[in-house]
Amino acid sequence: MVGIKNYLATVAIALLSTFSYGQITSGKITFERRTNLKKKYGEDERMKRFLTEENKIKKEIFELYFDETRSSFKVVENEDAEKGFMSYTTQRNITYQDLQKDEMVVIIDLFGSNVYVKDSLQNRPWQVTESKRKIGDYMCRKAIWEKNDSTRVYAWFSVDIVPSVGPEGFSGLPGAILGLASEDGGIIYFAKSVEVIKLPLGVLDYDSEKKKFNTLEELRITLESKFSGKPWGKRILEDMFKWY
Repeated sequence: MVGIKNYLATVAIALLSTFSYGQITSGKITFERRTNLKKKYGEDERMKRFLTEENKIKKEIFELYFDETRSSFKVVENEDAEKGFMSYTTQRNITYQDLQKDEMVVIIDLFGSNVYVKDSLQNRPWQVTESKRKIGDYMCRKAIWEKNDSTRVYAWFSVDIVPSVGPEGFSGLPGAILGLASEDGGIIYFAKSVEVIKLPLGVLDYDSEKKKFNTLEELRITLESKFSGKPWGKRILEDMFKWY
């Protein structure tokens, strides 16, 4: 009898541990993205007349749906969102990830037309630090990606949400990314909520029928050739490839 009691106690402890740690494997994460347009456009004289202290921070909501191997990330369309010129001040890509296939698909809005990218998941050499912060109900650890000598990206991930997913197709950490920021704080994503839900049918699928896919490098070469010499070309390329 004692043996059975000990066995049941062991099972209970194991189940408690299982449900307490790292058990979220599918659901929806809602992010708010804050873009500082003054930082983004710097000393661009054409933009100065449009940007004020009141409108310099652009807020947008994105949803990340995920299961154990796949994810989709897209903006939540808002009827009250800015129209016209100001609506094009930020890039709003749709990103799909397949961790099992080591594949990502990015749908890029280029002047109102979609451009399709299919490539391997980005291999980012993360430096995981001891720094921690709480985002919502989740304790997160800070990681740093040095994109190049002058550009760093910060991410905060939680091991309580198992799949290695995140906004803008970020991955490669031992848990989901709930916070993402450029080094200057010009663009910041923070999770507003994490929901364990039944995923809507087809939310992780993309339409591949009759689509012409480029790799990131192919697209970069094409656009560099197309926009080279144009005064706004460098800005567009920086914006499109900021996270890659």
